[in-house]
Amino acid sequence: MTGETDQAAFRRAIAEVPGFVYHNGLRLALVSLAWVVASLPLVTIGPATLAAYAAVRGLRSDHNRIDRANVWAVVRRNGVASALFSGVPVAFGAVAVTYGVTALREGSLAGEVAALVAAYVALYVALALIPTYVELARGSDPVAAFRYGVGWLARHPTPALATGLLTLVVLAVTAVLTVAFVLLFAGVAFSLQVAVVETVDDRTNETSVAAGATAC
Repeated sequence: MTGETDQAAFRRAIAEVPGFVYHNGLRLALVSLAWVVASLPLVTIGPATLAAYAAVRGLRSDHNRIDRANVWAVVRRNGVASALFSGVPVAFGAVAVTYGVTALREGSLAGEVAALVAAYVALYVALALIPTYVELARGSDPVAAFRYGVGWLARHPTPALATGLLTLVVLAVTAVLTVAFVLLFAGVAFSLQVAVVETVDDRTNETSVAAGATAC
């Protein structure tokens, strides 16, 4: 896929997701169910999401299975960091809502600016956490994973934003029916996210190798 653009890599990743979900439907439904149950305390959403990412990566591997030992190893290594990371966009989102409501009630320009800034930070961090969690699921340490996530977002803003929007679409569609959300959301959304990040990474690596070969 030498010379492939981010947009083409994104489309290729999206095209692979339906087949992946179809062939792994039952296991992804179990992943979704486990994610919902594990996320009920709310503070565990980060570790639950990390575990789901690791499970999806196992299904995407050549072994095509969920390696429970690897999932637990990843959560033990990076579970605390994933919990802290997941709280950042929530905190800034809460600040945005608080300042936004106050600004609308009191007509405060400073409040409106603060709300917009907080909302932007919340969105930026939320998008950066998608590749960050993929890297955490690979076993990288939290600092390196977050740097990777921020760098990935900076290098690939279009697929990052498109992935975020598609995740919201999956959320909206599955939320219509409670059962659909429980059995489908995490499996489909995280499969989509992992597919995009890994496909874009593969495209970038192939381009770099081709460029190096040309330079030689």
